Amino acid sequence: MTTPSKTEVAMQNLMDVFYQYAKGEKYTLTRSQMKKLVEIELTQLTKKKGNIEAFDRMMKDLDFDGDGEVNFEEFVSFIASIMLTCNEIYVQKREQMKK
Repeated sequence: MTTPSKTEVAMQNLMDVFYQYAKGEKYTLTRSQMKKLVEIELTQLTKKKGNIEAFDRMMKDLDFDGDGEVNFEEFVSFIASIMLTCNEIYVQKREQMKK
């Protein structure tokens, strides 16, 4: 058996995290499950806790189909948007280091 690549491991980790929190038959994240995931798994990005309005806006933006829950597709979209923002910061820091 071959060793999985870093990308394959990252993909498996994201799926594991989603399904760890997506309890129930529908495999979706309720508001409280998503909040718990964000608080535990994204601690470096969510140092300011207690901002309920921002969380509510995020949940509304994530819920593309309007069912009040976050499915796997919506979760992946959320992770991608966070990664894009983090990448912008990463590139800016690299550019500053070159100067």
